Amino acid sequence: MLAGGGVIGGMYEVGVLAALDEEFRGFQVNDFDIFVGSSAGAVVASLMANGARPVELYRILNEDLADPLNFSRAAVYDRHALSGAAGRLGKLVWAIGKNFLTGRRGSFPDLLARMQGALPSGFFTVQQLEVYMRRVFEEKGLSNDFRTLSRTLLIPAVDLDRAERVVFGLGESAEVPISQAVAASSAIPGFFEPYSIGERDYVDGGVGYTGHADLAVERGADAVVVINPLVPLMEHDGGRRPGLKARGFYSILEQAGRINSKHLLELGLRDLQQKHPKVEFFLFQPETKESPLFGPSMGFDASRAALRFGYVTAKEWLQTKGAVFIRRFSAAAPAHGATA
Repeated sequence: MLAGGGVIGGMYEVGVLAALDEEFRGFQVNDFDIFVGSSAGAVVASLMANGARPVELYRILNEDLADPLNFSRAAVYDRHALSGAAGRLGKLVWAIGKNFLTGRRGSFPDLLARMQGALPSGFFTVQQLEVYMRRVFEEKGLSNDFRTLSRTLLIPAVDLDRAERVVFGLGESAEVPISQAVAASSAIPGFFEPYSIGERDYVDGGVGYTGHADLAVERGADAVVVINPLVPLMEHDGGRRPGLKARGFYSILEQAGRINSKHLLELGLRDLQQKHPKVEFFLFQPETKESPLFGPSMGFDASRAALRFGYVTAKEWLQTKGAVFIRRFSAAAPAHGATA
């Protein structure tokens, strides 16, 4: 199960998967039966389920090679993205100014409530991500159809108006192109506009959920590998550093989101372990200390560092403490139902 985490989270996941692929014996990451990916994890999972080797993907990204799989700013933000965001910001400023000019008084929350219809639904769109994923599938000879994959691929998103999880890849939703499902699962509220498929509007699959490991368990997985990039930054060993408050509102929002995400994941996995004691769960996530993963999750400046960080830290753990994990998946005949 590959959780969300923005651009740097997806890069971290590729690094971890590449390390796993190198350490397994007689088994590859692509041999997992079920792939579940949410938000940035949906991008990575869609490639793994298509047979893309994580070690090759890591090499392409790490060496910045000219390849369709080289995920860059253009994969998310087209050349009009900044002007579009500026236009939406202008719409926000105009809505505020208009309400002030009318002479209506009240608190700022009251002001926001009055101008709801004039506010933008997001500062960017995920349309470019859908275009990028569709082009990657075409140029690399990969499938954009859930129904033709040899492995099960599940991509959850949240129906905004019905406030419920929708799992693309199941039932009628399997008819939706994978590229559209990835875009729907990646629409971070506020940052991106909701993504529309048919008459429904969807937002990030991580809204209300961090782990979707239940999707794999319900389909018979007896071992679940969870990779979660989003952990909060915490003080360790009584050390003092400038508080996150000093970094400004963006860092505060990131920290709050990570705290919520981590707790949701822990609660979800604990509940699954109690209900399914025979299922093995393996969790990969970074330590809660300063790393390339803490910063603007949708930024690209730290993306290559996050990629290498995922690879190096996973490699170190596998070679020191991961003997049981490696044995579990390195058997000549691995257990069915394993998932990533």
